[in-house]
Amino acid sequence: MRILIIGDFQNDSPRFIVNNTRKFAKGFIRNGHDVLAFSYREQLFRLSPFKGKTLSAWFAKDKTDDLLVSLAWTQRSEIVLVSGFKLIDEQTVIRLREALPQATFMCWYGDLRRGADRRVLAIARHCDWFTATSSGGVLECYKAAGAKNAAFMPNPSDPDVEHPYDAPPEFHSQVTFIGKISHSLPDQDPMRDELLRRLYEQGILTVWGCFGRPTVDGLDAFYAISGAKIALSINAFNDVPMYHSDRLIRLMACGAFVVAKRVPETERLFEDGKHLVYFDTIDQCRELIKRYLADDSARNRIAAAGMQHAHTVFNAQKLAVDFINLAQGKPVNAPWAITL
Repeated sequence: MRILIIGDFQNDSPRFIVNNTRKFAKGFIRNGHDVLAFSYREQLFRLSPFKGKTLSAWFAKDKTDDLLVSLAWTQRSEIVLVSGFKLIDEQTVIRLREALPQATFMCWYGDLRRGADRRVLAIARHCDWFTATSSGGVLECYKAAGAKNAAFMPNPSDPDVEHPYDAPPEFHSQVTFIGKISHSLPDQDPMRDELLRRLYEQGILTVWGCFGRPTVDGLDAFYAISGAKIALSINAFNDVPMYHSDRLIRLMACGAFVVAKRVPETERLFEDGKHLVYFDTIDQCRELIKRYLADDSARNRIAAAGMQHAHTVFNAQKLAVDFINLAQGKPVNAPWAITL
């Protein structure tokens, strides 16, 4: 099939290597599809005489949309997948639908917000499928607000680059956490801040990207994961069914033994004690860290099973097939499959 993917591929950022839109594009290509990858922000900035999102959107959005529609028409895209919402708007999708009346339009929302984001919803209403990395009330909210169909679609892994590495000594640690301590959104789980601070202040945790410590990107991020005996995963929100940030799949795909905060219905994604271990309280997290630091055999066994699971069930190539099945009205064969 001929597939148009619109998003921010971050080709000018060290984070390109873990960019989920890029992973999906690779997955479709591996399945034999023709992919037109349109990095909207990069094209917008290229066509704008000014720097910065606001001025670029003001002066170059029409030109960017003209280019996008022209390329889509040239390809005669059969599936259009939107995975970036910060600069694309409803009018962009309307113009594409007019140019490609026979195409199936889909969007994938990897972030998490309470309720429906108005900008995302405006685009979702013009798509045949709204997909997201969260389930439960989030999917129901978008479906009730006007999305034609809604489905859960998890974060992808890319075994090409997400696998164990021989980490330099400076990346070795007992327990590591990579990411911010908090985000700007309200109503976050206070456990994340408390847990990270306690473990860090007690000398148990090595952090990257918080408490004044530098961030790690590219292969350095993979080194930090590979060099740790235990990797910690906890979301800013932990009450949304099946929602984990893409941190979790990255940790597991890189072969880490993961101690993760439990979220509702998470067993549909990863089994406790088989692919990773879950905790519900700070004390339980500390107990699990102590137990598995002392048990190399169990830790390595679970880490290997988790990596295999991440590389197969959540491989971008497999998820690309799931997208195609949704577009063609076929069922998705996965324990986590939910469609509304």
